[in-house]
Amino acid sequence: MVGGEGLFMKFEFCSADWVKAAREFVLSAASGVDLANVRISFNEVFTNAPPHLDPDLQGRIGWYLNISNGDIEVERGVLDNPDMCISGDYATIVPLARMVFADDPGLAAEAQALVEDAMKKGLMSREGDEMAMADLPWLAGLPWSESACIGGGPLRQLTQSPTGHALSPHRRAE
Repeated sequence: MVGGEGLFMKFEFCSADWVKAAREFVLSAASGVDLANVRISFNEVFTNAPPHLDPDLQGRIGWYLNISNGDIEVERGVLDNPDMCISGDYATIVPLARMVFADDPGLAAEAQALVEDAMKKGLMSREGDEMAMADLPWLAGLPWSESACIGGGPLRQLTQSPTGHALSPHRRAE
């Protein structure tokens, strides 16, 4: 979702507004793409979510992308058996979700190191078909298109810093 003067509006990660903006972005990116024979589901699930984000009884929130026979669904929620699922502790994932580094290899390497550390500590995991999204080039730049859900992709630009200020490209949230 773009605000005034071409700036991205910022939303709390995985809030209803963030998912709405993500939906708008995905639908825009898919415009004109033939998805008639595509069937893919992707889910990001976050544990220990803040109460104001309305987690389920297990303390989880999430968002998902489901493409089936030309229909695209981007919603909040946790799918039972997605093709690909990235799970993690909310507090661990949020700093990664705020990273916007586009072509900055230093920040990309830092993000990859954070992901590897989180995975070693059991705070983040990837399950399912790693290649499930590989044949959808129109989704390039979205979280699943980069190594270990880290990228300078457009959805990162939707996530506000803890102070609510917009993030500059190539910077990490304070």
